[in-house]
Amino acid sequence: MVVLALACGKRNAQDLLIEPADAGVDAASDFDAQAGPDGSTIDPTLGGPCDTTAQCDDKVACTGDHCDLSLHRCRFLPDDSLCDDTVYCNGKEVCTTAGCRAGPVVTCQDENSCTIDACVETDKSCKHVPRDADQDGDTDAHCLNAGGDCDDTDPLVNEKAQEVCGNSKDDNCNGKVDEQPCVLPANDTCANALAVTTAGSYTVSTVATKKDYVESCNVGTPTAARDVVVAITAPGNVGDAASDIDVWTGTNDAESTVAIFSACATSEIECQHTGAGVRTRVRARSVAAGTTIYAVVTTQTEASVGVHVDFLPPTAAPTNESCVAPLAIPLDTAVPVTIVDASHDLTSDCTAQTGELTYAFTLTAAHDVRVLATTTAGDGNAVLSLRAATCTDELRCRVGNVPPLFARNLQAGTYVLAVSATASIDASLLVSTYPPTLPPPNQTCATAPSAPQNGEIDVDLSAQEDAIRNGCLGGAPNAAYDLELLVPSDVLIVGRFVQGDFGAVSLNKPGCTPADVLTCTKGATPIRISKRNLAAGSYRIVVADLQGHAASLMVLTRPTATATNVGGGSDNCMSPIALASSGGFYTGDTTNAMHEFNAGCDVDGAPPGGAPDQIFQLNLTAAQRMIFDMSGSTYATILDIRTGAVCPATELPNACYVGFTAQRSFLDLTLVPGQYWVQVDGFNGAKGPWNLDVRTLPP
Repeated sequence: MVVLALACGKRNAQDLLIEPADAGVDAASDFDAQAGPDGSTIDPTLGGPCDTTAQCDDKVACTGDHCDLSLHRCRFLPDDSLCDDTVYCNGKEVCTTAGCRAGPVVTCQDENSCTIDACVETDKSCKHVPRDADQDGDTDAHCLNAGGDCDDTDPLVNEKAQEVCGNSKDDNCNGKVDEQPCVLPANDTCANALAVTTAGSYTVSTVATKKDYVESCNVGTPTAARDVVVAITAPGNVGDAASDIDVWTGTNDAESTVAIFSACATSEIECQHTGAGVRTRVRARSVAAGTTIYAVVTTQTEASVGVHVDFLPPTAAPTNESCVAPLAIPLDTAVPVTIVDASHDLTSDCTAQTGELTYAFTLTAAHDVRVLATTTAGDGNAVLSLRAATCTDELRCRVGNVPPLFARNLQAGTYVLAVSATASIDASLLVSTYPPTLPPPNQTCATAPSAPQNGEIDVDLSAQEDAIRNGCLGGAPNAAYDLELLVPSDVLIVGRFVQGDFGAVSLNKPGCTPADVLTCTKGATPIRISKRNLAAGSYRIVVADLQGHAASLMVLTRPTATATNVGGGSDNCMSPIALASSGGFYTGDTTNAMHEFNAGCDVDGAPPGGAPDQIFQLNLTAAQRMIFDMSGSTYATILDIRTGAVCPATELPNACYVGFTAQRSFLDLTLVPGQYWVQVDGFNGAKGPWNLDVRTLPP
């Protein structure tokens, strides 16, 4: 017996009593079928009587409302994907009869005391790192299949360390104490510092040393670091001319810092940090003849460090440290720049490791301007920030010279250029001027041309500026396109870039300010944005590329599709899920599925069947370009397309894609007529709830 609700579109759980055979939806939370008082089943997705879908509206934004004409009842199907806040670590949101609610947070607990478990939002994944309590880079030897650290409470003891003579420790964890060969620390403190009195190159080693001194800049794990000291004495006798002391350091083996002090590890003058393989520099200015300063070199692990010392004519600190007094420079003429001990005073969309110096140039008429800062000494790249005369507004920024900083049609006036670097450098700075040109329409969001809905467009970024300052990818040449939605829509945007390059795609409100960014995705090609049920209105798509290469933009839109929730079933060839040749949006869950089908792109050595999987059947009567996107899935997915009359048939070449990253699996294929099987799987045993968005385009 069915007892109908009295009002169209109104859900009343006490009235919706149906026979058990009718309770066929597999939904989450309070949409699950419930037992009624007489043993019948309540289907909370059913509403009142209807003849048309227009009569069905439960006022819950995350449900798909339609009239089920087989029952002449409103049907309200929950769609968890419409609740997704795109934040992985706070759990998967679910659709309920009252609207969206939070799901359980992702704990990432693996119940293994020998791993450190963490949820990583940038990767949308769980990381289980072998325990390394003292953070010395060697994991606890007491854990099964772990590292060789025999004392995970002492960062100076591990399998990678060398045995230190006479300290009564098993430093290298080989089961012996103070055995030969062993080493003694050298230059470990100010008392036995390496004495330098002449310019030149030296080598110091942090092998067997410990961390004795504190600086203002640090390596990643200071508690596990080691340091040595170099005592540098300015040349000459009392009364002779003073010297600047320049100290360059670097090692290929470890992250490091160098700090200089006017006394033994007190009164710090400057400190710089650098990664492995990159030299950095500190400078003490106008040091009196015969005076000794102390350079403390710190490495994250034991390493050999090159130290180069120069004694230079004495100089005063630059006066162009801030926007108060920028140094005027000529146009179209190279000027030398030294970035060594500048303070960090300004904020920029382009990140620098050092502080900045400021320079000013004046245009007497409108010009296009390109700025190059070519490194002449050091391993870093210049970081440029072009600003208005007030210095408060950053107009453009750029890291490195490829492409150069470019500002089109700058009007007459004075501009400030802040120069910093990724590591201390000497550079040649050149501000070049050209006849002014007008910006193309896609250089601003105000004049953005229309995006090709359900089509593609090539985007040439070689002559673009980073004029759209929305904060998505600072310093990258960019272009904007207008997206007009007449109805609520599912939107999939795909940006393709040169292999090895770094690009970004963002979806914005029309203003394109940082506050207008709805979503920003950046990384290696291809880059995707997937937005379900995006409200009707005006939007802007901004595509950017660090190197200013050519890119392509594909924009796929459709009126918001009702999700087909296949739950955890249909995981074998006997009952495949029907996939419409016209596409659609599907959700499911492999948590309790069987592992039946191998995948060619799964991890080497995976057990037979790999991870739990589910399978679709797709029949094509005509050639069709099909896009498969698994954005929003909760685990490292595999999407594998097979072809043949008998399931599971044969894998198509280049049609198995692992979704390692937060964007999950993606395939763009042109398929000939035939029968296909679409396998939703997991990498290296991964499983969980998944989304599959299928779009079609002409072949």
